[in-house]
Amino acid sequence: MKVNIVQGLFLLIIFFLIVSTIDGKKKCQKRASGSKTFEAFDNEGPEIQMDSSINVRNPIQDIYFWPNLIENELNIIKDAFHQIQRRTCLIFNVLDYKPWYHADRWESDKPYVIIRKSKKLTGYSDNNIEEINRRSILYLTDNALTYPSFNTSRGMVMNQIVRFMGLKEELYRPDAASYVRATNGENIPHRNPQFTNAQLQWPFDPESITVPFSANNKYELTRYCPARKTHDLGAGQRVGLLTRWDAVKINSMFCPMSIGYADPRMGPCVVERKTKKVITIF
Repeated sequence: MKVNIVQGLFLLIIFFLIVSTIDGKKKCQKRASGSKTFEAFDNEGPEIQMDSSINVRNPIQDIYFWPNLIENELNIIKDAFHQIQRRTCLIFNVLDYKPWYHADRWESDKPYVIIRKSKKLTGYSDNNIEEINRRSILYLTDNALTYPSFNTSRGMVMNQIVRFMGLKEELYRPDAASYVRATNGENIPHRNPQFTNAQLQWPFDPESITVPFSANNKYELTRYCPARKTHDLGAGQRVGLLTRWDAVKINSMFCPMSIGYADPRMGPCVVERKTKKVITIF
C-alpha cells in the first residue's frame, strides 16, 4: 500500500513538472530578430540592402533622432528629407525622441526608424519587436554629417537615406559597364545588389545622388554616354539634389501614378542637358 502511494506521488510530481514546462514555453516571448549591418568596403560604407523579409518599405516613415545628434547634423538630415520630399512621394515624419519603453514605440503596426551616427559605417538593421512592431536603425556616417561643404554633406546623407529606402547605386547596375569605366584600367568593384525592375526599367544616370561625389576622380564615361562629360559623374551628390531620373526611379518604386511623363529612351546619356540662353541687348 505504501509503495502504491509513493508511486502515485511520484507520478503526480512528474505530471506537474511537465505542465509547468509547457506553460513556461508558452509564456516565453520570441527574441527580437534583425538583419545584419553589412561590412564596409570603402569610405562610403557597405552596400545597404533591404532585409529579405521586407519587400517594400512604407513611403511614409516615422523618424526618431538619437539624442547625441547635434544641431548642425540635425539640420543637414532635415534638409536632406526636404529635398527628397520635394520631388518624390516619400514622407519623413520627424517625431520627438521617446525612450524604448514609451507606449508610442510599442503601438502595433506602426514601424519607425531611429537615426544614429556612425564613425565609419553606413548601414541599417531591421528588428521585429516582440512580434508587435518593426524598428529600423539607420546609421549615417560622421563623414557625411560633417563634410565641409553643406550641399555635398546633404547629398551624402540623401544617398544613404534613399539607399535605405531601396534605391541601389547606379554604378552597380548590370549595364553600368557600358557607360562608365575606371580610369586606372581596373574594373568597378564587384557588388551584386538586388535591383528592382522599377529602377532598371529606367536609363543609367551618371549624375544620380547614389553616385559618389568624387567618382569623376576614379571613373570616366565611355562613348556610349555622349550627352554627359566625365566631370558630370556624381554631380547630384556634389550639389545635394536628386536628379530627375532619381525621382522617377523612386516614384516608380512607391507611387507609379506620380511619375508623370518620362521616356526611358531619352535618358541623360542620350539627351544633353538643357541650358538657358541669355541674350544681351546692347
